[in-house]
Amino acid sequence: MKRFLRRVILLMTAVTISALYTFCALLPADCAPQHAKAAEPLFGIDVSKFQEEIDWKAVAEGGVRFAILRCSKVIHAYDDWEQDSAFETNYAGARAAGIAVGCYMYTDAATASEFIQDVDYMLQVLNGKSFEFPVFLDLESASRQEHLPPDVFMPALLAGLERIEEAGFTAGVYSSSAFYSECIDRKQLMDENYAIWEANYFNSVKGLPSPAGHDLSAEATIWQYSGCGKTPGIRTTVDCNICYTDQFFSHYAALSNSMLPDGALREGAGFSVTGTLSCKSVLRSITGEIFFAKNPENPLQSVTVNPNARKYKLTGFFTKKLNFSELECGDYRLRISAVDSSGTDITVAESWFAVTKDGMPLATATTVTSHTETEPDSAVITAESSTESSLQNRTHADRPTRKRKSRSFAGWWLGMFSSIWEHLPGRWLFSGAASLTLRLSLERTPLHRIFVRLSTVAEISYLASGIGKEIL
Repeated sequence: MKRFLRRVILLMTAVTISALYTFCALLPADCAPQHAKAAEPLFGIDVSKFQEEIDWKAVAEGGVRFAILRCSKVIHAYDDWEQDSAFETNYAGARAAGIAVGCYMYTDAATASEFIQDVDYMLQVLNGKSFEFPVFLDLESASRQEHLPPDVFMPALLAGLERIEEAGFTAGVYSSSAFYSECIDRKQLMDENYAIWEANYFNSVKGLPSPAGHDLSAEATIWQYSGCGKTPGIRTTVDCNICYTDQFFSHYAALSNSMLPDGALREGAGFSVTGTLSCKSVLRSITGEIFFAKNPENPLQSVTVNPNARKYKLTGFFTKKLNFSELECGDYRLRISAVDSSGTDITVAESWFAVTKDGMPLATATTVTSHTETEPDSAVITAESSTESSLQNRTHADRPTRKRKSRSFAGWWLGMFSSIWEHLPGRWLFSGAASLTLRLSLERTPLHRIFVRLSTVAEISYLASGIGKEIL
């Protein structure tokens, strides 16, 4: 009786898990946020030379998690070009105190050529620096920008933002709610994955002592809620901000549609490494390395590219530089890593494989794909786990022997359910559809979220039934 009840409980658990994930997948698209929210809003400030000398250690101890520093100013109306005199000191002090850093440049640029000219000036100031938070363009000129409609202003603005990311920085836009509604296409910025930093004080005279009662997370990445705040370490008033996402604190990159060496390769045979790397921040470099097991510190082969983009497809270039046909018999490790705009080295994937005379495995090899931090946003598809493929590549002799158990009705039912999911193309169909929407830059759309959730439903259902099948 106890065995029967145990089997019934396992069966109901598998069905319940599948039902819950199916329910989540069919929720209205409006229930999903534009970005992954942090567990709690993250407090930060933005400063310039007008905050005078800052005690950054005291600032950090006061609970400030990030600081956005003014680096330069360009006013074409007065031919005024200026590097903020406190930028270098603030940059060094904030980083030494362990505060995540971003920066901004005020510009009244109105044309594409002006934006590019201003960004090039700013990049001279930023040379050799890295930032966890984006590099923002501060737009608030009533005389040169405010009267321009979005169809005129947006192409010029995008030229400047693209220039920032081509230089290896993640880009964003700062402006007021009124500006966003009049001359900036907010949706276009979201579609292009640019960070939105929005100023809205709700009380134009005194600002707010705290952001209680207001929430801009549906339309902005960072909300500047006050221009007259106070914080330990700064004698003057200071702008106060809330960041709704922890993506700037989590350094990760995802590998989708990947094909990595696994198991055994025949000596002299070639192999093509494929996949698409995606990141919320700009990827400054991507490196592939092959290590010999007996010398794990020095790579036998290495290739590095500098995409300065959020996505990069591993193409034939990797295959040409990582020449598997030249590897002698032995055990090897392939490591794919990336460096984002903060200068953080991220291990994206690692694959262990063997090269043998006939391509037959000497021992079971496994592939492990990892991230330095758990990815906070389900809109990015993580690298497919290859544990299952590794098990499928085992020879019959590799598989552990186990005594056959007599199957009850519950065991038979779970076995059939597992077999259906294993052979049903829905698992790969949903995963492929989600990957396609990502390649088409549709990650913010309801369609992508539905495919991602359906893919999760299929995978969880398969795993749940498989667990029950093995136990029973």
